[in-house]
Amino acid sequence: MKLSVIAPIGTSPPVVTEFVQYVEDALGERISDITVICTSDPYIICCTDLAEEAVLDRYPHIHFHRQQLGFEDIDSQDKLRDFMLKIAELMRAQVVKFKADKIYVNSAGGRKDALIALSMICQFLPVSGIFHIVMSDVKAFNVELERARGYIEEFGKTSDKRQYYLSKKSVFEPLMYPHPSTYSVIKIPVVPFPPEALKKVADALEGKADVRRLRLELGHLMMLVKIGLATYDGRFLYPTDEGRFILRLLRTVY
Repeated sequence: MKLSVIAPIGTSPPVVTEFVQYVEDALGERISDITVICTSDPYIICCTDLAEEAVLDRYPHIHFHRQQLGFEDIDSQDKLRDFMLKIAELMRAQVVKFKADKIYVNSAGGRKDALIALSMICQFLPVSGIFHIVMSDVKAFNVELERARGYIEEFGKTSDKRQYYLSKKSVFEPLMYPHPSTYSVIKIPVVPFPPEALKKVADALEGKADVRRLRLELGHLMMLVKIGLATYDGRFLYPTDEGRFILRLLRTVY
């Protein structure tokens, strides 16, 4: 059984490796592929490079991939939507390209608004589990992270990242792989939506739709209207801009 992991990353690279350590060592599950999502911020790219070296050093069987967003921060509605579409594309790639039987999402890295959107998306995508990491002593962890910042920045500048990582392994490994007792991994409950039901929602948002011909119950259609995904004139359903975005999101996967 092939297991894929998707993990956004911010300025704290250990959130990626801590989760890998948890899945491999605590759960006893073998990860085949991990895709880390990063922005184009130079320091975050550096953190992604560090996470890659740390993963490959301890777990060389894992195939490390990255998905770089075309901006430095998710600070607008358009960028958030782009992030959500990238997630949907990644979910599809796990199954189609990497032949994953299970997909875990680590929601501990990146901005809170993006992580909220990520958790929401996972309810109607083929995800087996969404997880979050909580440090038992956040202040102490942040002190250690800041203490290593100079090494991380120097790591980002070097051309031979593998050699630099190995030469500073005594600094990086305790940071990237802290003792499991120092953090907890929480599984976030998710109620998945059946793919067939989501396809019906997508059909309803396709364009001007006669409600008599749609496969959704009228009560469900009115819920789409109530939350702003469509308008209704008594016979036809019309998708709003937000509804067209949700349609695009669903069609990416289904």
